[in-house]
Amino acid sequence: MKLQIILAGVGGQGILFSSKIFSELGLRLGLDIMGSETHGMSQRGGSVIAHLRLGKFQSPIIRTGTANILYSFEENETYRNLNFLRRGSLCFVNLESMDRFDKKILKYLKEREITFKVCDAGGAATKIGSVLAANIVLIGFSVGTGLVPFKYEDLKYVLQLVSRKKDLGINLKAFEIGFKEGKLLKNR
Repeated sequence: MKLQIILAGVGGQGILFSSKIFSELGLRLGLDIMGSETHGMSQRGGSVIAHLRLGKFQSPIIRTGTANILYSFEENETYRNLNFLRRGSLCFVNLESMDRFDKKILKYLKEREITFKVCDAGGAATKIGSVLAANIVLIGFSVGTGLVPFKYEDLKYVLQLVSRKKDLGINLKAFEIGFKEGKLLKNR
């Protein structure tokens, strides 16, 4: 497997933790892993982007137009990072509703055959008492859709491995909620 993932958001949304999840998943699957993170003004809600390459690659940075998957935890970061996606790729976005999304961007996504899925991960995380778990909800959602090449069991195991003891319960709950939401979307 060769896979290039961009994780994008703002400081405090768990981009680096999400990167750790996928890095550990790559190790579990026996893949080579390369990654790089860009920390803007992350302490002030600035842009944070993680590049993650699973499989045999020469450098950690993903070139424009070559990524397979974009996980965007914030709407504006989606707009900033769509250029990384290649034709036929996947984009998962933490967004309350598609109604808010720019129609020109939707046209661009359709022309480039990019599969675009929206989940109100922030809303779901807030309902379980931890808005900080929105990243885990979105990851669970992506697995539930069946569009990503990751297994539920593998990601759940990795989540148990990398979560702090005090966060494990909420992280597993967030993952389950996202997964169920993705399964609902898949079955519609």
